[in-house]
Amino acid sequence: MQDYYRGTILTEPAKNIEIQSVIDTLVKKWYLVTIPLGVFLLIGAWLYVVLPRTFEARTLILVQPQEIPSSYVQSTVGAGIDERVRTLSQEVMSRSNLEKIIKDMNLYQEQRDENVSMDLLVASMRKRIDVVTLGGARGQTSSFTITFRERDPQVVADVTNRLASFFIESHLKLRARQAAQTTLFLEKQLGDLKTLLQQQEGQVEEYRNKYMGELPEQLTSNISTISGLQMRLESVQASLAEAMNRRLDIQRQLSNIETDQPGATMSQRGQRMAELRAQLENASSRYTAEHPVVKQLRQQIDDLEKQSADGETGVTDPHVLELRNQFATINMEVEGLKADSDRLKERIEYYQQRVENTPKREQELAALTRDYNITQQNYQRLLDRLYEAKRAESMEMRQQGEQFRIVDYAQPPEIPVSPNLIRIAFVFLVLGLGTGIGFIVLLEMVDSTVKGIKQLEKWSGGISCISAVPLALTPADKRKRKMRTLMYMGINVFIAVAGVAIIIYSYMNDITVVLPAKLPF
Repeated sequence: MQDYYRGTILTEPAKNIEIQSVIDTLVKKWYLVTIPLGVFLLIGAWLYVVLPRTFEARTLILVQPQEIPSSYVQSTVGAGIDERVRTLSQEVMSRSNLEKIIKDMNLYQEQRDENVSMDLLVASMRKRIDVVTLGGARGQTSSFTITFRERDPQVVADVTNRLASFFIESHLKLRARQAAQTTLFLEKQLGDLKTLLQQQEGQVEEYRNKYMGELPEQLTSNISTISGLQMRLESVQASLAEAMNRRLDIQRQLSNIETDQPGATMSQRGQRMAELRAQLENASSRYTAEHPVVKQLRQQIDDLEKQSADGETGVTDPHVLELRNQFATINMEVEGLKADSDRLKERIEYYQQRVENTPKREQELAALTRDYNITQQNYQRLLDRLYEAKRAESMEMRQQGEQFRIVDYAQPPEIPVSPNLIRIAFVFLVLGLGTGIGFIVLLEMVDSTVKGIKQLEKWSGGISCISAVPLALTPADKRKRKMRTLMYMGINVFIAVAGVAIIIYSYMNDITVVLPAKLPF
């Protein structure tokens, strides 16, 4: 619209929605709000009537600590409560278990009659089950709840209690199974370690037997034996030196005496033979047949027997004969002392070799003993653990370990959790008011009439308005307004009556509507 005033063109400015204008229109045209509000409220009431009722039952399960203090018996079930609840949830809500519940409690009979797949029924039932852990002191789980939703209140309570029983039974079996598996594992490990321990023990024993005399604990004994043998060797060597000096003295005496005398008589040879035989018998008891002393005595006996057989006779000076006997005796003594000296030297060398080998044997035996000791310590620790595991297994078998206890059994609910009347009323109230107010705002946006002095002054560019003449309605206009008001009131009444009738009809005929999607109410 364009007007001319004092040479100035007045142009209608861009339409702006004013709150006061909307409120004025809302007061004048209230019926534009009541109609959609009534429609949406009736739709909400109808949905509340026809939507299927869903009931929810809940049971509370308390995690009860083991009866025996953990300082006496430590449980071998190491998983935390949260992890065990998740494991048990998967086990309890497995397909086989839920299918068993469906068949035993005759659930979803209509769907089963319609040959609906059992997998779909199990999946639907699984979605209706919730397991929620509840924290206690120090942030640890002290209890958890099992919730199940379904249309029949009694079925909801029965299924929830059945699930709780399954949880408790599965928990007991799980703990007993884990305790038994721990015991079996430790027994297997202990058996393997025992075999290794026996093998290492046999190696140590075999090594000790093989190198007996060279072991570290025998070093002192070997050194003491060497000292004793060295003392004996010194004594033998001193005796040998003395005997060799006496033999040399007798040799000098014999060399100074003329030996041109008749041979000995038969009786002298017999006496000499007896002496030699006695000496041979004595030497044979001390030395072997190959010993030089034994060989020399046998040779002398053979020589005397040969002289006797040939009939040789002669006369010998008794002094010379005595010197020869002394010389032969000293010879035997010297040879015996030499043999003793050689034998002592061999034994000293033998024990010295033992002493020299002791450090090497000590290192080798230390390696074997160290491995054996480590294995023995591991075996003892594992044996202690096995003892504890068996006590823990006995505790679990007696059901004295940690247990799940039902605090509150599920009861048939009286009030459904869905549909929620308050939520439905709120949602459709907002929809009704929003639709009505939105319609009024839309009318304001398309309405170009002037609705007041301020709006006129604003459009005229700030020109003040002197006065405003109120609208004068004719009797015909008044009748039209009255008829229009009665018409809108009649529409509201019709909508209300029709809606209430539909709601009553749906309620009386038990009409149920299942929505394809889950709504927030």
